[in-house]
Amino acid sequence: MTTAFDIYQANLDAVSNAILTGDLPRLRRHVAIPIMLYGPASEVVVSSIEEMEILIADYRQELIAKGFTSYTRTCLSARFQAGRRDMILGRHSTLILAGRAEIMPAFDVDMALMRIDGAWKAIWQQVVTSDAPIEFLAADITEAQKKAHAAMGTERSKVR
Repeated sequence: MTTAFDIYQANLDAVSNAILTGDLPRLRRHVAIPIMLYGPASEVVVSSIEEMEILIADYRQELIAKGFTSYTRTCLSARFQAGRRDMILGRHSTLILAGRAEIMPAFDVDMALMRIDGAWKAIWQQVVTSDAPIEFLAADITEAQKKAHAAMGTERSKVR
């Protein structure tokens, strides 16, 4: 039987390669829509393929601007969710290099995978390194969602 660690690492490797090469169809096979993403200073729910493509394009452009040549994510821990064989919770470290030099210090991320239609897909990610030197969330999507949440909060307070 394949372990939670092996499944988690296989997902990391596939997504890392897709980010490195810009292979969005491959990325979509390993990431669920919607997916919740939490960065050091922002959060976003990616609810469509179009949003995912914008997010990854922005993130990849940031990495290209820094000269990245390697994008490696390494599983630190992974386990099946108690009582479930279709969900894995884990933590990994991300190291981004330009040649042999680190573009930025490595940072850790918690992630949940779920088996959906026979494939393991990321459904939630949170950067846990509070001073992570990268913000991978598309500013326009994040800002639009903040405004929508604020408007919903205002409407809810009127009802109370």
